[in-house]
Amino acid sequence: MPSIPAHRRWTIQLVVLCAVATVAVSTIYLPQAMLTNIARDLGVAPSVASFVATAVQVGYAAGIFLLVPLSDRIQPRRQITVQLVLLAVALLATSILPDIVGVIIGFLVVGIVANIAQLTIPAANRLAPEGRSGATTTALVGSLLIGIFGGRVVASLLVDALGWRLVVVVFAALVLLAIPFLRRALRTDVALSGLGKSYGSLLLSTIKLTTQSAPLLYSVGMNFFAFATFNSLWTVMVLHLTGPQFGWSVAQAGLFGLVGLAAGAATPFAGRFVDRFGAVKVAGVSLAVMLAGVVSVAIDANQIILFGISMFVLTLANQTGQSANQNRVMRANLQAPAQANTMFMVGVFLGGSLGALLGPVAFGLGGMTLVGVQAIVLVAISLLVWVLAARAARRA
Repeated sequence: MPSIPAHRRWTIQLVVLCAVATVAVSTIYLPQAMLTNIARDLGVAPSVASFVATAVQVGYAAGIFLLVPLSDRIQPRRQITVQLVLLAVALLATSILPDIVGVIIGFLVVGIVANIAQLTIPAANRLAPEGRSGATTTALVGSLLIGIFGGRVVASLLVDALGWRLVVVVFAALVLLAIPFLRRALRTDVALSGLGKSYGSLLLSTIKLTTQSAPLLYSVGMNFFAFATFNSLWTVMVLHLTGPQFGWSVAQAGLFGLVGLAAGAATPFAGRFVDRFGAVKVAGVSLAVMLAGVVSVAIDANQIILFGISMFVLTLANQTGQSANQNRVMRANLQAPAQANTMFMVGVFLGGSLGALLGPVAFGLGGMTLVGVQAIVLVAISLLVWVLAARAARRA
């Protein structure tokens, strides 16, 4: 039997890694799709239940900082397998917790161990063929968006029939099913840069990297505010669509996630632009497009078709800019790509935590229009950071 050509074998590996990342990241967006049901089941207001969505984002950022640097010491195949098992256990435990405080803590733990994608991205870049780095990163970032919105759609369709607890169990089963595919895709060991270093020294050098790498510092600043924008809008989406303006069911509101899913499917095509024009230019154009999208949201939030188009545009722009900056960060820090990716994604999800907190507050005060105005401010700050980054890149 003829052997599989190297390029085809890599394509199969990348597809599997994207699928595993998709399943893992979908778990941290389950609370956003089920806020109404969680609030009703636990007898709390939706604004209180929204802390579940914030907690899982905080946990994700903390987990990236605490666990992703270990990928410079531990082979990805082993570490990802262990974290997938822990993620499934955390989901199952959370599904039986009786009160809102317990559920908040449970999803905090889910977030801590769910950072599988941030392990697959540096591993995939190490294994990618020459000249495919940008396309590889963009494909994986696109798969994250598919996980974010695919999970929302599936959860929203199931939650009324099964209840939020059984939905969480279903996703735990999906995580376990991903393990054998992951282990087959990552049979090849990768070169490790942290062998011989203690865990404490890895964390310390990871923090120091932010002050030593200008591309990392500027990229973190840009995507902190960009992802805060993204999360502030999508966190309140179910509340907006099930509110008096539209009166949709939770399942109908969940199907709006198909807008984000379409943006995720389109994101990998941006990889060629990163490789061709450079990350800084692509990030700047993405932020400009994102600004146009949030301005539109502030105006057309009550016009569902226009609103859907605006959300598609800003979601695609956010993910394209993130993939561009993430690729730049790892290419600029080839001696420690996992550590660079760690600090980048910590910044991204700390921004996401801020957005998950600000979005419900703004929505409660002024509906989706005020959320859109807040998003304009956040994107404008991100653009200011990009101007500084572009100047620094020209000087370099």
